[in-house]
Amino acid sequence: MIGKRQILGATAFLVLSALAPNDADSAGANKRFSVRGLGATTCSKYLEDRNAKQAEKFAHWFTGFLTAYNWLQPDTYDIAPQYKSDGLLHYLDQYCGKNPKQRIIEAATNFANTVYDKRQKSGS
Repeated sequence: MIGKRQILGATAFLVLSALAPNDADSAGANKRFSVRGLGATTCSKYLEDRNAKQAEKFAHWFTGFLTAYNWLQPDTYDIAPQYKSDGLLHYLDQYCGKNPKQRIIEAATNFANTVYDKRQKSGS
């Protein structure tokens, strides 16, 4: 029987494979991949939930995304050590305000690409 951690790990691997520098076979030649859960939510829906004080679930999803990114990306201990849940929601507020038709996954991948050069490379 497959456990929740294995399913989460496999899902995270598939999502983050699209972010890897090697484009040869990651998530298809056109970088398309299946997105599940809150990552498939549009930014406009996120903003509605944010205004209704129901955005905490997005912070949890985003921190999970970043944890998987840390696990799968070489030379990365923490992609965004300076960002906590409030900062991630602030980022989503800004990104989604400018891109209401985009999905949360596009916001998260844009975030990871933006902060990559400032990542913490080791745990020491």
